[in-house]
Order: sequence, then structure tokens, then C-alpha cells
Amino acid sequence: MAAIDRNNLIGRENRMPWNIREDLRRFRAITLGHTIVMGKNTWLSLGRTLDGRVNVILSRDRELAVPGAIVCHSVSECLQHCVGDECFVIGGAQIFKLFLPLASKLFLTRIDAEFEGDTYFPEINPDDWELTSFEAITSETGFNLTFTEYRRCRKP
Repeated sequence: MAAIDRNNLIGRENRMPWNIREDLRRFRAITLGHTIVMGKNTWLSLGRTLDGRVNVILSRDRELAVPGAIVCHSVSECLQHCVGDECFVIGGAQIFKLFLPLASKLFLTRIDAEFEGDTYFPEINPDDWELTSFEAITSETGFNLTFTEYRRCRKP
């Protein structure tokens, strides 16, 4: 699950380069009550665990301990915490690259604008994904957004 600009940008200096309330509301509505998987940098950028969700953090740091979160050191270890639940990978770029080949669904908020940044969502092969949901809105801040949901139709 990610928000991306026209160039697949997702971040700048370990932060999202935008603050779009409608996207944050959608993120909360979809992930609430489920497991979310994130990298250490994403957790650091949030500054806390997210309430109402099982927070799983993937990190190479064997000393990392986060109250209210499960810290894992491999993709397979993370996946053990997703059994029987819909699991949402929420970033960052390295984590998206690791999990994208395993994903069966993809939730993207497409922002029709270009921002400055340094972190990008991985390229996806459109032949691997079928668009199953599409909603276009204009945010309170004037950005044109498209909330999309894709289903994997072909294995990578």
C-alpha cells in the first residue's frame, strides 16, 4: 500500500513529501484491524506504532526492540505474522521491493503531481496486475488523486 506521484516518488529524506488528509483516511480505513509490515526507516519516520493494527517491523538490526511492535529479521519471519490475516506492506522502498513479488493485491494512491524526493516505489509490470477498483477525487488541498486497487493476474 503506497501513495505515489507521477514519477513513482514515495519519499523525501525519510518522510512523505505531501500531507493529503484523504489519502491518510483511506490508509487508516483499509489497514485498521490488520497487520502492517514496514521497514525500520518507515517506523522511524512515523515516530510510533500505529494503533489498531499489528505492527511488524523488518530490520537487519538484531538489537532493535520496539514496544508495541513485532521486530523481524527476514521476509519469511514477517510472513509468519500474516497468516490468516490480510497483511499490508506500507514501506519503504526496500521493503516494497522485497514483498512486491509476493503480493496478491496492490493499493496505490496516485497523486497527479510531481514532488521533489529521493525514494521511489518499484516499477510494476502492468501485465502482472489487473485494475479492480478506481476512484478519482480532488483533495481539500487541490490535488487530483486516484485511489486504485489491483489484483495480481500473473506471477512474476
